Amino acid sequence: MRDIYRHQVFVDEATDFSPIQLACMAHLSSPQIQSFFACGDFNQRLTTWGTQSEDEMHWIFSNTNRKIDIKKIKIAYRHSSQLNQLARSIVLAFDGKDQDVVLPKDVNNDCVSPVLLENTINNSVIKWLASRIQEIEKLVKKLPSIAVLVCDEQEVETVARDLNSVLEEVNIRAIACPKGQTRGQDTDVRVFDVQYIKGLEFEAVFFVGIDRLASLQSKLFDKYLYVGTTRAATYLGITCDHLLPKSLTALRHLFISNWTDI
Repeated sequence: MRDIYRHQVFVDEATDFSPIQLACMAHLSSPQIQSFFACGDFNQRLTTWGTQSEDEMHWIFSNTNRKIDIKKIKIAYRHSSQLNQLARSIVLAFDGKDQDVVLPKDVNNDCVSPVLLENTINNSVIKWLASRIQEIEKLVKKLPSIAVLVCDEQEVETVARDLNSVLEEVNIRAIACPKGQTRGQDTDVRVFDVQYIKGLEFEAVFFVGIDRLASLQSKLFDKYLYVGTTRAATYLGITCDHLLPKSLTALRHLFISNWTDI
């Protein structure tokens, strides 16, 4: 047993693991030092079996003389005020608990509202994405980091190819990132399956077909949506094959159609 113990155990994305898995990890920490750290966000849990509450975290040491102290992060540095509001609204729309996360004081985080496209047909999604990407380039003068999130791994290559065929005319390249592999240069538009996006950050993120995602991932849809939304720092775009899912209709007022008229 002494060969198995570790002086410190640190678990990232802890909410993706079940309480039993976390308990096994916690008990690998040395009994003399009792150093166990876990970090995560319940709203970013992307497994159906993952830890869902503070009570489940406290359960890890419930039969020992050890305990877990929970410290909450209440200041967000990554997002604009518009995207911070949207992220909090998504949590509340699914009956989640408002984390009361605020932005730093004395910092101007006011940027642009997220954009929305509904009732997409034929190639309109690709053309709309290309137009919004070019808008971003004009607004910031230089293309920032951009990710396009799709609902399924099979869509990655197709969307990247179709988007590249339109963007190459303006000297912008779209590349496929199968299984979450980060490829290409910083100025490339990268296309990911949403399940691999956790932990990455971009200046702009486009979410393709969220109503379809709601059907494919009914148990974890709100988590995927929240994770995808919080990957963006300033610009966020969302498309729907038909309409926003009913759970999100109350949030429609937070979106605009494009950034050209702002």
